[in-house]
Amino acid sequence: MTTSSHIDSSHGPVNSGSGPQYISYYQDIRASAANDRSGRDPRRAAVEELRSLRRRFVSPPGSDRARRLLEDKRAVLLHARPGHGAVTAAKVLLCELPQGARRFQELVDQAEEEDVGRAIDTDHVDEGAALLLDLSVVSGSRYAAFMAELPGFLEVVRERDAWLVTVLPGEWRTGFDHLLQGLVAPLGRPDALDVLRAHLREHHICPSPSELAGEELGLLLEKATMAEVADLAQGIASAAEDASSESGFGSWLSTALTARRPGMDDVEKHLAELHSGTQRALLLATALLHGARTDTIHEAAIRLMRAAKHPEVVAPPLQHRTLSARLSDIRAAADTASRVQFEAPAYDDRVRTYFWDNYPQLRAPLGHWVSQATEFPALGTSDRLDLVTRFARECLRTGPPQELGNLAERWTRSSASKEELSMAARALGEGVAHSRYGSVFRHRLYAWAQDAALPTPRAHVLIGVCSEVLSRRFPDQAMVRLRHLSRHQQPDVREAAREALSRITDSDDRLYRSLLGRLRPGADPRGRRDVEVFLRVADPLRLRDDSDLHTLLADHWTAALAHTPRAGWEAPLCGWLDRAHSEPDASPAALGILAAACARHRAAFSAVYAAACAWAGTDQFRTRTVDMLWAATRSAPSPRTPASP
Repeated sequence: MTTSSHIDSSHGPVNSGSGPQYISYYQDIRASAANDRSGRDPRRAAVEELRSLRRRFVSPPGSDRARRLLEDKRAVLLHARPGHGAVTAAKVLLCELPQGARRFQELVDQAEEEDVGRAIDTDHVDEGAALLLDLSVVSGSRYAAFMAELPGFLEVVRERDAWLVTVLPGEWRTGFDHLLQGLVAPLGRPDALDVLRAHLREHHICPSPSELAGEELGLLLEKATMAEVADLAQGIASAAEDASSESGFGSWLSTALTARRPGMDDVEKHLAELHSGTQRALLLATALLHGARTDTIHEAAIRLMRAAKHPEVVAPPLQHRTLSARLSDIRAAADTASRVQFEAPAYDDRVRTYFWDNYPQLRAPLGHWVSQATEFPALGTSDRLDLVTRFARECLRTGPPQELGNLAERWTRSSASKEELSMAARALGEGVAHSRYGSVFRHRLYAWAQDAALPTPRAHVLIGVCSEVLSRRFPDQAMVRLRHLSRHQQPDVREAAREALSRITDSDDRLYRSLLGRLRPGADPRGRRDVEVFLRVADPLRLRDDSDLHTLLADHWTAALAHTPRAGWEAPLCGWLDRAHSEPDASPAALGILAAACARHRAAFSAVYAAACAWAGTDQFRTRTVDMLWAATRSAPSPRTPASP
């Protein structure tokens, strides 16, 4: 894509400041952050994923008791062995509630937000919320903190007619409040074959009982975790997509089973046949760049040798073996499009895992090699992002996660290229969503967001990760970080953050109300930044029956009129009138909010009225709306000091 600056629509961020222009490829950063390339709205996608999870769910033994506890006590503590799907069961139990998928919130340790000892914030409990607290991977000290606060938190949950499902660690201790012990619901292992069938139905694959009766499949399902069963179903679906029309389920299943046979014996035996470092470098480079072009893999293998400080054998080019012959040595070949793949399905996964686990001394050189990926010839965008994803997942599988975070910092320095920014977005996107190490990355992003002088490239990557990845599972955390970024010293960063805030709250009324409640418009620089956020998201059609929100909106409009010149609020005011005019039923409330603001700030009324008249022009229907605004202002309550939002 070109790096020239252009504006595709009136809704995207516009650079109005000096310095490098990052907005021209900000959409690339957003697209790179998430592994989901569907382009769906992140908040709507989160709801769809929960509903899809419910369709695939198979109730485990003990789930009936869990449902009764949740219905009767508004809370339940789930306990299951690792791999038996307790977190999935928790999400489904909450989604079975009325509006559960839309009111779903995943709670996080408040230590991620600030350096405090408390674990849970009662301010996050909205009326009727469906709350998940996953303690399955927390440390012992944080587990104790959560369990100490949980009885008091549960009181607030019940007061606000909310629901809470807590997932206990596999090795949980019984020494917590006796009131909580009666809420524990042990879950057994779901029937793995039923789980496989449910996942296959999502892919429109419905095998007969005889097709699922094989011995190898039975042995695999006997010990598989629920995540592994889901992966098997995905492997079958992928094999079906790649297979010829004449093949059937038996062939698809065989392909998927071959790819998931336990052990690394095949890789170990293969590696024993490859005696030179050059061959092994080609094997590993192919595994990490699986599907890339031949010239890319050839150059990448040479660079991998250098990164690992392996001596290079210098020989005239005509004495070298052909690339196709060397690929044959590692059981790979190039297709008609010159893209390299292994002959065995999913062999690249096993090679990566084998090298990572058995050559820990290679991990640091691999990180350096991946950091140079922008220099690999003919490496396309999707290939580059796939490389980052594969490397990130190996880092996160074993830990510690610092190397991945350091890479992201290196790729977001002030002189970073657009390719490096996309790679950083993908690395951080993998990090913030990880079940074990996600808190490390989320805390790091929080610290970055608070820095008003954060390097502009890093700020744009942070905005993309928050809006496209973090907002799916942890929308409140995404909103908090984006609000901090809306106070950045660079105008283009502030505008991008405001656009992201508008987008993630557009389909989430709870998050929209939460954002408005956090804003503190005022005369100081931070207050003016919050005014800008409010003017970006102000909408009279949202939550039109919420009187408390109307008061809050009036407070914000008062601050906007008091602390912003007319040029700053006139366009949002016209947008507000457009929305109110489009829905006659909403007009009285919308105009009443403006009238209340004008009554508190009489000096602004003439400018507001003039702007409204200009908006109406000669349209008689719009003129009636302006007349309604005039009447509402004349009958508005006497001016008062607005309440603090």
